[in-house]
Amino acid sequence: MRQFLKCQAQKIKTMKQINIIIANIILLAILILCSEKSKGQNLTPTPIREIKIHSIKSAFNNKTYQLFVSLPKNYSEEDTLHYPVLYILDGKFSFNYMGSIRDVLDLGKEIKDIIIVSIDDSCSTDADWLASRNNDFTPSSMPQADTLTSKIMKIPEGKLKSGGAGLFLSTLENDIIPFIEKHYKTTSDRGLSGHSLGGLFVGYCLLKKPDLFKRYGINSPSFWWNNSEMVRNENDYASHHAELTAKVFFSVGAAEDVNMLASFNAFTNAIKSRNYKGLDMTVKIFDGETHLSVVPACSSRTLKVLYGANVK
Repeated sequence: MRQFLKCQAQKIKTMKQINIIIANIILLAILILCSEKSKGQNLTPTPIREIKIHSIKSAFNNKTYQLFVSLPKNYSEEDTLHYPVLYILDGKFSFNYMGSIRDVLDLGKEIKDIIIVSIDDSCSTDADWLASRNNDFTPSSMPQADTLTSKIMKIPEGKLKSGGAGLFLSTLENDIIPFIEKHYKTTSDRGLSGHSLGGLFVGYCLLKKPDLFKRYGINSPSFWWNNSEMVRNENDYASHHAELTAKVFFSVGAAEDVNMLASFNAFTNAIKSRNYKGLDMTVKIFDGETHLSVVPACSSRTLKVLYGANVK
């Protein structure tokens, strides 16, 4: 009987993870539909500020990344001013809405002047983009999730493989950041923000390389990944460290999947209980918001919490 109950519990746990995977696939499908609808249209708005685009070849995973750089309105090569940089994941769709939110907040001088760099793989097809994103943002291999996502999104078998976060982090640290700091007037004050699997990756960076960034926006993170691997990673970090010097904004929608919320609460409660030296953390659960509808709210609040006019 005990073995039977154990097997049943494992089946329930597996089904819960599958349900979350399906929810994330739906999100990706919607993004793709929006992308398809926009093909052939000029989506570039009349720029309020200078925008630059670069391509960077990774020395670690052999991928080419596209960087969308949005500069402060008064950015000039002629003065001595330098600016903090916020790196944002999923640049194909995050660049426009994050830039628009920043422009609105700038009207009331509610946030500091920053450089925004949105990052995405320069893939030619939707299947390639999905596979690349899934690989870059996941800290470990989860074949079951790869197979399920491939079947639902009709991605060729074997193309989608998780577990490439380590290589993508090396790309960020050694290829992308040095390029930006060489070509733009930056300070050493760096931030990183992501949503969903992107939020998972930002959480991974916080524990793996906490000194690489000073500010973190961890929004609707997929901390359920690999049986809540990130919760275990935080516990391991705490056993070896008493300090975590960072300003972190955590957010999630109250109407998201219960397992997404459970892993989010487990992680944030654990990290809050440590009383890490140097940690300044804010946690926000947005009432009534789903995994999709929360995006504008968490993006605006990320900018306000991390770069508000009076934030240090």
